[in-house]
Amino acid sequence: MPHLLDSGPASLLIVDDDITVVQVLAKALAGIGSIRYALSGADALRLLEQEPPDVVLLDAHMPGMSGFDVLGAMRAHPQWEDIPAIFVTSDTSQGMEEEGLAQGAADFIGKPFHPAIVAARVRTQLRLKRALDRLRQLSSIDALTGIANRRTLDETLLRECKRSQRSRTAIAVLMLDVDHFKRFNDTYGHGAGDDVLVQIARALERSSNRPADLVARYGGEEFTMVLPDTDGDGAMAVASTLMANVAQLKIPHSASATGFLTVSIGIGCFDKASDHWHQAPSDFREPSTTSTLVCAKALLATADQALYAAKQAGRARAILERCNQVMPS
Repeated sequence: MPHLLDSGPASLLIVDDDITVVQVLAKALAGIGSIRYALSGADALRLLEQEPPDVVLLDAHMPGMSGFDVLGAMRAHPQWEDIPAIFVTSDTSQGMEEEGLAQGAADFIGKPFHPAIVAARVRTQLRLKRALDRLRQLSSIDALTGIANRRTLDETLLRECKRSQRSRTAIAVLMLDVDHFKRFNDTYGHGAGDDVLVQIARALERSSNRPADLVARYGGEEFTMVLPDTDGDGAMAVASTLMANVAQLKIPHSASATGFLTVSIGIGCFDKASDHWHQAPSDFREPSTTSTLVCAKALLATADQALYAAKQAGRARAILERCNQVMPS
């Protein structure tokens, strides 16, 4: 699972029905980042689906789907709406520029263009996008551990609950608590306690090998994992791997009965073994906001109940409870 602050090389997409213009732009932008091109609006959307770029250079007038149509599709798509789009067009009228900027274009360059100016403006948009991306990431991560924070957890869980309801797939939430963490802090100090939380976060990341899984800090010494398309058996397997990863850390905890730091895990899961699974309508396609909220709250509450049960049973274990309030009946 990649770190939330990881960023790769710049990716540029040139969209123009004139291959000569594409070649000139590609030469002007060589060295700034990887370059792909599309000769039509439809091809542009296909490439956007494959891998969203950092900046799009877009001809306004193209046969079939115009540049304005492509821009409209970008602004309506949650994963593309913030990608800077620069219009590069032979129509340099004031009205054209005003319309492009009004519809969300980041910049406007007239043809014929000066290659150095195009490169400079693309670099400017890249700097702005990278700065905004970093601000968004920083607002989404936990400052101590570098994993997702509670806000990101809530947003992701709502999204995955909606997907689970729509596609009738299982979903699980794992909640972890560091056993006797207050005693650990009292014995070793809060600095050592912070180090432990960072190590637990890394152990969580090592326990998940799917990009769709989310590892988050819930608060204090509690962590969560959202496991889409995962049934109870799969969630227990992840919990077992996690407990093994924590055990391998061999963190001394003299105030614990085991002598080492351990964790307790509760799992809330909605899958085919849940009581109300078969009562969910098979033709359910567009979950309501209310039902999605019910899903998220029920999964978290069930995971929390299972965590409490694990602690009551002696800690250093994982307990699974199936949730029966995820799908609307």
